[in-house]
Amino acid sequence: MPEPSSEAVQNRPLLTIAIPTFNRAVNLALLLRTLKPEVAALPEIELLVSDNASPDDTESVMRQFLQDGLRCRYIRNAKNIDADPNFLQCYQQASGKYLWIFGDDDILFPGALASLVRLLTTEECDLIYLTPFGFVREPNERRLANSQPNVFAFTDPRSFVHAVGLRGDLIMLSAVIVNKDNVEKYSHPDFAEGHNTNLLQLGWTFSALRHMRRAFVFERGLYAVCEFNPQRRFDIIRVFGVNWSAAADRHFEPGSPLHTALLNDQLYSWFPTHWYGMRRKPDHTIIRDPIGQMRPIYRHLPLFWFCTYPLLAWPMLPAGAWLALWRAIRKIDLWLNRRRSTAIAVL
Repeated sequence: MPEPSSEAVQNRPLLTIAIPTFNRAVNLALLLRTLKPEVAALPEIELLVSDNASPDDTESVMRQFLQDGLRCRYIRNAKNIDADPNFLQCYQQASGKYLWIFGDDDILFPGALASLVRLLTTEECDLIYLTPFGFVREPNERRLANSQPNVFAFTDPRSFVHAVGLRGDLIMLSAVIVNKDNVEKYSHPDFAEGHNTNLLQLGWTFSALRHMRRAFVFERGLYAVCEFNPQRRFDIIRVFGVNWSAAADRHFEPGSPLHTALLNDQLYSWFPTHWYGMRRKPDHTIIRDPIGQMRPIYRHLPLFWFCTYPLLAWPMLPAGAWLALWRAIRKIDLWLNRRRSTAIAVL
């Protein structure tokens, strides 16, 4: 493949925001209303919407925004190709140096993109994690919007993984920005291998992590994720336990320090944060044989037995008490992590 000309490189977007969408016309319209003035003011941004053949009013919403001057590339699939392939299409179609795949029901706050552009034009990095906060009805109902949150820099991948786990997780679609140029510098597994895992986006995230030299973590403030009536109509143990491990296996040597760190952090971060709430609302998801699926993969890790196993196996009351203990430990860990981490200024 020929190298792009210097003029082509100079004219490329700095950041592509790619929005995969399906059947969420109302949510998408709210997001685009907030993005329109931000994108208009920042020529460094490319906006891309990949519509997975939505049967609702998504197409008419997009046509109206484009007619009103929204600077955006709109792709409408002829048929629904499923969520994972639509995410992959976003990755393949993005022309920016950096790629941010953003959920169609999440919201960016004013000033967020300007903060990101300032950082990306002055600092080179491989990964950025943006800590979310949630909303149910109004995006800033918790009054946490902040266009200049604290930003921490990391040069060690394991430290970055741990810092992310204390604030959220690498699975969340809107939380991760990757340097696509750097991902494509190195050979990597075919990202399509993640199809039907609900974690296909981990392909480029883990590829960036494998060769990470520098990464940043933004504290809360730039965006919010919709928490209204969350439904996960899939086997959550298979996705967040089994499939997470399989994705790590594809990108890292099993048993290597970074591979082990990823497995441990899933046990220490995702399960204490999310599992108990899902267990209390089994009608919102699918739960199949948690111990039977998790034990063969994670039994060699002490954290499985000390942290996650009681949450999976114990009755609700003692499991809730055990969870309270681990949440207290994690709060102390987060406080220490902030004190140890290197903060940078985003002017």
